[in-house]
Amino acid sequence: MDLIPTLSTYPDETNLTFFDLWDDDEKEGSWEVKFVAYGVVLPVLVCAGVLGDVLNLVVLTRPNMNGAAYIYMRGYAAASLFALLCAVPFSHRALTHEAGRWSSYYVAAFHAHVVLYFGNSCIGIGVVMLLALTVERFVSVCHPTQARTVCGATRARITVAVIPLATFILNSPYLFLAHVVSCRTETGSVVHMERQTSWVVRSVWFQVYKWVLEVGLKLVPALILLYLNVRIIITYRAVCEKRRRMTKKVRGDQRRQYAEESRLMMLLGGTSTLFFLCMSPMFVLSLTIHHAWTNTLAFQIFRATANVLEVTNFAATFYIYCIFSKDFRDTFLRTLRTTKDSPMAVSILGSVSGLREAIKVT
Repeated sequence: MDLIPTLSTYPDETNLTFFDLWDDDEKEGSWEVKFVAYGVVLPVLVCAGVLGDVLNLVVLTRPNMNGAAYIYMRGYAAASLFALLCAVPFSHRALTHEAGRWSSYYVAAFHAHVVLYFGNSCIGIGVVMLLALTVERFVSVCHPTQARTVCGATRARITVAVIPLATFILNSPYLFLAHVVSCRTETGSVVHMERQTSWVVRSVWFQVYKWVLEVGLKLVPALILLYLNVRIIITYRAVCEKRRRMTKKVRGDQRRQYAEESRLMMLLGGTSTLFFLCMSPMFVLSLTIHHAWTNTLAFQIFRATANVLEVTNFAATFYIYCIFSKDFRDTFLRTLRTTKDSPMAVSILGSVSGLREAIKVT
């Protein structure tokens, strides 16, 4: 007896995706929007971002990159790398399997239980890592007397280890938002479909949980980052002005310390600004999504733009570091020189020589 139900047994319904924002309804022109966003722009960003984050981890593990701030930067780079990798199945599904049907049960289970959970977790880890880095810089600049006890390397390593564990636990309900059902088509073949677990998705506790998580990992960090960076810039300028008035002649080691602090502040400001600009549209999208207008082309464009910007935030960190941190650039180029006998390194050195000259003035 064939116990597999037919396809008509299961009504069509909205399926969950990586960003939990995709539905099956489309208007004229939506395919072009999807193709440009997820078939052209997003793959380019993912490739550039994966390469950049791998280089980040290589550079940030050099012996001279051993401060507490660099430890948080390593954690942020690792989280960005995994978030970008999760965007690959998301973009593939958006273009080819948006209906949530696969011939392989294991692929269907992967999309139903792993992609959304792991992707949201990695995004959350990256956000918290950036927030921890900003707090470390805030304490170092605005409360230097407490920096030794609060901003040590040991504390940073513990924090970087705890953040992923806590974030994965916090996002664990996403493991149960969907399940896989198998059914037989009219041609007799078996397909496996992802379907929402309705009693979880429609429950009051999950709706509250989802909004608290959205606000806690997007809106609140963005506001805190904005506030702390303004405080850091104001305090740092005041400290620099006081140093210039009190010290007519600065020793070489002091000058290097001041320069490093200035570069770290600029790097942090650039990274935080990028985060604020790229993550804000996704939060706005989460607040304004409504079935009455999700079918419009304008909404499709806004949704695709928000998704692409969110990926851009994690794809651009290496390039932000290269622009704003001379120490990072020097370490990167020095690392390449140590392997200059490698054919790959020779090719990379040739391609970045122009970049070095272009950014030498920064």
